[in-house]
Amino acid sequence: MGVALFMTVGTGRRTEESIKSLAHGILSAITHYNPDKIVFFGSDESKETITSLKDQYYEEKRKKLADYEFITVSGVDDFDECFERMRRKIEEYEGYEIIIDYTSGTKTMTMCAAICSMLYHKRLSLISGKRGKDGIVIPGTEKPGEQNLYSAYDKLQFDRVKDLFNSYRFEESRSTLNQIVILGEKETYEKMIDAYDQWDKFNHQAAFEILKDISDSRVSQNKAFLGELVHKINLKYFIIDLINNAARRIEEEKYDDAVARLYRTVELVAQARLMDMDLIDKNRFKDNMAFVIRLDILKERLDDEVVNKHCNGQKDDDLKRGIIKLSLYKSYALLHDLNDDLGVKFDEDDTLQTLLQSRNSSILAHGLRSVEKDVAERLFEKVIEYAGIALLDELVGKAAFPRL
Repeated sequence: MGVALFMTVGTGRRTEESIKSLAHGILSAITHYNPDKIVFFGSDESKETITSLKDQYYEEKRKKLADYEFITVSGVDDFDECFERMRRKIEEYEGYEIIIDYTSGTKTMTMCAAICSMLYHKRLSLISGKRGKDGIVIPGTEKPGEQNLYSAYDKLQFDRVKDLFNSYRFEESRSTLNQIVILGEKETYEKMIDAYDQWDKFNHQAAFEILKDISDSRVSQNKAFLGELVHKINLKYFIIDLINNAARRIEEEKYDDAVARLYRTVELVAQARLMDMDLIDKNRFKDNMAFVIRLDILKERLDDEVVNKHCNGQKDDDLKRGIIKLSLYKSYALLHDLNDDLGVKFDEDDTLQTLLQSRNSSILAHGLRSVEKDVAERLFEKVIEYAGIALLDELVGKAAFPRL
């Protein structure tokens, strides 16, 4: 990678001594950085400074100044023109390490140089020196100094990274983080974004594998929660995860997505209760996460007439294997027949059943309607009510995503 030195060029006080001093300052920068390419930005009048520079360069180096170009800026006080000229050249020199020197030039030109340095993460240089008569820098006293403006830009970008993460916009958060040059814990934040992005998509194993190696107090409870969910396959943890996921979707105003998750949560609450009652075939659940009811155990708990009712509509192959599969409503109907409090509560809860129908009417299920905010929030409260019967409330906080 070569070095390209971008320099704004002014005219000084237009006296011979002033122009010569200004040109010598530019020569000092060129000597210090020894660039492969030089790009000057200035007006037609500032070409006089370049002429003096070339003379001094030859006098000192005994060779002509080469590998430079002069970009004429007709409106040296026009921000749009100055910025656009510099921006385009920065993009043209993509393969170079660009250093921007703003020692001379109009206030608008030097301001544009500083802004380009910050936005494009380029080193910013200034040549200073001891001033003599009329405030003119004395040749030979010049020394370069650099300003790290893009660190301020990095700080602004990092604030945006955190805001995007806290809004669950993980892809944008990751992209913005990649634009930051200086950040001490950048790798940790990259891992956190990746982990919670995976978790938000229910890729629990992948999220746990990333989080387990992160040493950060903000994720310690989450690591413990995911470890339980992944390794012990405790349905209560899945219920909590679905509730928190639905809460995030409501926060994003994605109400159809939220209701889809809440519907599944209501169903999973019933399945968890049936699991606790040893009615779920645990071998099949362990093998492929299938929720099927064992008929042999069901027949021990209910009379034949009730069992036959639940067998109606089942596939013959399933019945031959001694299992039945139940939907959300049929799961609660079975709990009701078993005189379980969840089943009794659901049977009498017209409000919940009406709210659940909003899922069936949703465009993400079987209908063409979108779910309203009020419906999603009321269903969320109902789900919390039902889930509270089946799980420990304190676990909800352990599954909540951290705020950066």
